[in-house]
Amino acid sequence: MIVSVVQALLLIAGTVVLFVLQRGQDRTLAVTFLLFAATIVTNVHVVYRWLDPLVGGFNLVTVVSDCLMVAGTSTLLWGVAKAVGAARPWLRNAIVVTCVVVVVVVVVAFTVLDKPPTTVTFMLDAGQHPAATVYAAAQTVYLGVALGATGCICVLHLGEARTTTDLVGLWVLVLGGVLGVVRMVVVLVMDLAHLSGDLDLTHALALPYDVTTPGAVICVSSGMLLLVIGHQVSRRRRSRRVDAALRRLAPLHEQIGIDNAYPVSGDPSTRLSRLIVEINDGARRARRVLSDAERTALAEAEAALDAA
Repeated sequence: MIVSVVQALLLIAGTVVLFVLQRGQDRTLAVTFLLFAATIVTNVHVVYRWLDPLVGGFNLVTVVSDCLMVAGTSTLLWGVAKAVGAARPWLRNAIVVTCVVVVVVVVVAFTVLDKPPTTVTFMLDAGQHPAATVYAAAQTVYLGVALGATGCICVLHLGEARTTTDLVGLWVLVLGGVLGVVRMVVVLVMDLAHLSGDLDLTHALALPYDVTTPGAVICVSSGMLLLVIGHQVSRRRRSRRVDAALRRLAPLHEQIGIDNAYPVSGDPSTRLSRLIVEINDGARRARRVLSDAERTALAEAEAALDAA
């Protein structure tokens, strides 16, 4: 239970951090954290034993929690794809369709399953039923494939990391993907062993399960946080370069720049771009040859603009 509490605290803190850091931006990863946090919190034994009897006492919290995990896994895959620039319409459609199919399979399997009363060891208590194997396998395979796909996406975009934080975050996500795939194999073997009555094998795989499950959650959540933090660091670094370029070009613009009557803009990058154009236009109109220092300032400003 201690591991579950640690995971829950990490995810709750991460959710708050992401919603603060991503104000005014896309919050897909923050929603992912929120869904994962809800999943882990509801599986903390004390919370589960208190909550499940309130909704019927037959492990309804289990199916709700597992469906939240499926949804969180979907938003994770899509959020990471967007974070590294790999988001495509076909990928979004595939994620949505697969998520819906898995949720339907999970709910149907749970409905036909002979459910024990409230228990924090649901699959151990119900795993002898074929429907329990379907219930666990559907979400486990989806989680494993999605985490594996997330890891593959991150590997393909390692070279595009702009900061060390980005790079570390991508590698941590890759590790989370590997742990997710290993967990998928372990859980599938456990479910099949339980269904066939080989409880010794089921118990033997308990340790790998106990390691890979929190390991995947912690690595994936940490990797997401690092990606967001890395993007924030990179964005602030670019913003500082643009602001410095604006200040450096202001005196030159006062001397030779012309007024092209551009609309007022609050975007520093737009203002810098217009400043460069007006300086170049002014230099051409005045037939003035820029000094080495002035050309260097313009080149650095253009570089700052490209980075932005």
